[in-house]
Amino acid sequence: MALSCGMQCMKYLLFAFNLVFWIAGITVMAVGIWTRVSAHEYASLMEESGFQAAANIMIAAGALVIFIGFVGCCGAVKENKCFLLLYFFLLLVIFILEIAAGIMAYTKRDKVISTIEKAMNQSVQNDYGQNKPKIDKAVDHAQEMLKCCGATGPKDWKTSNWKKSHQNETVPQSCCKNKKAPCDYYDKGCSKALQDFIKGHMKTLGGIGVGIAIIQILGMVFSLCLFRSIGYEKI
Repeated sequence: MALSCGMQCMKYLLFAFNLVFWIAGITVMAVGIWTRVSAHEYASLMEESGFQAAANIMIAAGALVIFIGFVGCCGAVKENKCFLLLYFFLLLVIFILEIAAGIMAYTKRDKVISTIEKAMNQSVQNDYGQNKPKIDKAVDHAQEMLKCCGATGPKDWKTSNWKKSHQNETVPQSCCKNKKAPCDYYDKGCSKALQDFIKGHMKTLGGIGVGIAIIQILGMVFSLCLFRSIGYEKI
C-alpha cells in the first residue's frame, strides 16, 4: 500500500514537473524567436559572430524540450519503464549539450566581440553608401536603435568611403539624435553598443538555461524514482 501511494505521488510529481518543462520549452522557443527577430536588422553586421546561429539553436532546443516533456508525461501516466528510461536519457543528453554549449560560448566570447568589431569597422569604413542596401540598412538601424555612431565613434566617418561623396556632411543622418539641423550626433560607437546588445540577450538566455537545467536534474531524479517504484510494484 505504501509503495502504491509512493508511486502515485511520484507519478503526479513527475507529471507536474513535465508541465513546467513544457512551459520552459515554450519559453525557450519564444526567447529564441525574440532574439532572432530583434537581431534581424543587424544581420549583415553579425553574420560571422554566430549570434543568429545561437538563436536558432535556442528555437530548436525549445522544440526538443517540448518533445521530451511529452515523453516524460507518457511515461508517468502509462507507468511505462521504456518511456521513463528514454525520458531520462534525453534529459541527460540535452543537459550535457547545454553544459558543452555554455563552455563553448564562454571560451569564444572574445572571438565574437572581435568579429563584431571587425564587421562594423568594415561596414563603416568601406561598405556604407557604396550601393550595398543591406549594409546601409543594417548600419542605419544600428545607429538609430542603439543610439550610436560609427564603429568606435563619430570620428570614424571622417575617413570613410561615404565621406568622399558627402563632403558637406559630418556623419550620416542616422547618427543624429534629432532630424533637424544642426545634427546633434551620438558619441558612443556601435561596436560597443552591439556588444552590449548581445551581452544583454545572452544574460537572459543564460538565466533561462540555468532554470531549465535545475528542472532537468529534478526530472531525472523523479523519473528514476518512478522507474524503481514500478519495478518494486510488480514484485
